[in-house]
Amino acid sequence: MHARSTRSPVRSPRFSSNGRVRPACDRGGRDARGAPVRAFASCRPARYTISCMLPKKNDRTPKTRRSRATGGNLRIGSHWNAITIIARSQTHPLKAVCELVENSIDARARTIGIIRMRRKGKTMLEIIDDGQGLPLDAEGKPDFAFIATHVCDSMKRGLAEHERRGVHGEFGIGLLSFWSLGHQIRLVSATRDGQLMEMLLERGRRNYEVRHVRGELPSRGTRVIVGPLLEATRNIVTGEKLGRYLAAELRDRIRRTGIVIRVTDRLIHKDFILEPRAFEGTPIKEIRTVETPFGALAAELYVRAPSDREGAGVAICKDGTRVLRDVTELIPLARPPWTSSRIEGIIDYPALNIAPGTRSGVIPDERFDALVAALTAIEPAVAAAIAAFDAVQTEQASREILRQLQRAFRNALKQLPSHEYLFFDVPSEPGTAGGAARGHDSPAPGTTPGAPVEGEDAGAPLDAQPAATDAALPDGEEEVLLPCAPGPLASVRIVPRFARARPGGEVALAARACDTNGVRINAGVAFAWRIAAGAGTLRAEPPERAWVSAGAPCEVVVAVTAAQAERTAEAECRVKFIEGADAEGEVTAKGLPAYRLESAPGAPWRSRYDADANEIVVNSAHRDYLACRSTAAKHRRYLGKLYAKEIVLLNFPHDSVAGGMDRLIEVLLRTEDEL
Repeated sequence: MHARSTRSPVRSPRFSSNGRVRPACDRGGRDARGAPVRAFASCRPARYTISCMLPKKNDRTPKTRRSRATGGNLRIGSHWNAITIIARSQTHPLKAVCELVENSIDARARTIGIIRMRRKGKTMLEIIDDGQGLPLDAEGKPDFAFIATHVCDSMKRGLAEHERRGVHGEFGIGLLSFWSLGHQIRLVSATRDGQLMEMLLERGRRNYEVRHVRGELPSRGTRVIVGPLLEATRNIVTGEKLGRYLAAELRDRIRRTGIVIRVTDRLIHKDFILEPRAFEGTPIKEIRTVETPFGALAAELYVRAPSDREGAGVAICKDGTRVLRDVTELIPLARPPWTSSRIEGIIDYPALNIAPGTRSGVIPDERFDALVAALTAIEPAVAAAIAAFDAVQTEQASREILRQLQRAFRNALKQLPSHEYLFFDVPSEPGTAGGAARGHDSPAPGTTPGAPVEGEDAGAPLDAQPAATDAALPDGEEEVLLPCAPGPLASVRIVPRFARARPGGEVALAARACDTNGVRINAGVAFAWRIAAGAGTLRAEPPERAWVSAGAPCEVVVAVTAAQAERTAEAECRVKFIEGADAEGEVTAKGLPAYRLESAPGAPWRSRYDADANEIVVNSAHRDYLACRSTAAKHRRYLGKLYAKEIVLLNFPHDSVAGGMDRLIEVLLRTEDEL
């Protein structure tokens, strides 16, 4: 019998004790309670619906309501506290005086007097000008009430465009800077009918007083009296310090307006007329103005030599008044070339927004960004100007160093054996042509080495030269204008006394015998020639001529002995055989060489001699050269050592290392005192 198949009805899901949904019948043949259930062949997996798991439409979590934003306008809680903070924001007493002076300049004054004086034992400061004075109110009186009741709202802001040109005031707080200067300030100005009125403000006091006073003012000017000065500012605000500070702070305003500012210090009885500070160095003419989106920027820059002098730098100005002492105070510009201490001058940018309280510093905004961009654009030109200045200075320093080196080696070579040091011949007197002899071997000024001297005909052969009384006279003897017959033998000389030739060449010499009066003896005298020193060859031709030659560079000393009866006389001359003589046997006199710099980074050589140019080439990229440039004296001594090295190498090329070092010490010993 077949079992009747039936379908299990779809059962609704049930929840187990653990909160999960379980089917009413699973495929294992058990119900939800675990009891066995009869299985049917046609049993299918149960189907479930999850609609019961969704929340109901009315079962929603309530949303949090957004609260409405609240706000308002900022306002000052305590007006007097705000005024106190503003008054104390200026801490520099000299800057406070500058604020008062600038008020006078804004009032179109032509003359300003600053007087430091003592009144009733207390130090006072008075500033008097011949400007337009204070604006008048409807009653014709100075409008002191507006000044006292409109802090941070300057009356200059209401001026017309043409009236604001050259006017700096805009914040209405400059008068309060007296708090850093003295205990009181008295502001005196005239009414319409010429009577004087005064406003009195006291440090730390919130009210002001206005009253009539006696006295006179020049042409509706203004008088400001600050005092007694604070204990901390008495020794700061002196006439000399005020003069220096204001001359630097107001440099361009003084130059543009032509105003005369006189500082009188009655405590030390001295007067100072402010002169705009003059910059040192070479002006950079290529940089005058730089255009920006907010107007032109004016630049006055100078390149100067490296120095540790305080005060050097590029100041930032606004309409001629300095707001920053040095451009490197701006962090984006704290980089070369501004930090090189090689540039000084001013950058004047009227578009700048400055800090109201201290009037020192720049507000970082889009105008500040324009300033940084403009200065960044001119940095390559500034660096090029520094390089050009250094090139000129280096050339001038090189000429001065060269003079010192040549003087030192000229004196040194005079003390060294002349037959050993053939190269770099040194004249015994400045201006000696050919420059080579030392001591008694010097040729006469205006002559050419290797040629006859002292009246000899350079173009005539020795036997054709006149036998006149043109010989050099012995020391202490006078020339005989009308010579008679020559007397007995007294002296002999060799012509020329100094000669040079190429190695392998030949030099002609002649002997001249003279009596005590210097008259030449042409007969009755015998001459004996010989080589006293040197590796030369001598060929004599009676009665008075001889030829000397040498195959290698050297110096040959030729001697001659003249004999007449029982009388004898001797003389010597030196003949130098040097590479570089011309085809006619004469040597191009070079003297001590100059030097030039050549950059050879990584090359081991420090210097070398260029014979064609007669120059010592110095490697300016060598680490020793770079190290010696810290001071001028160290640089000069380094070049002197290179000169000594080249002299030794050229004169003693075949010596051993020990011999060359000995020669180097010999030269350095005689030059170190002058270098």
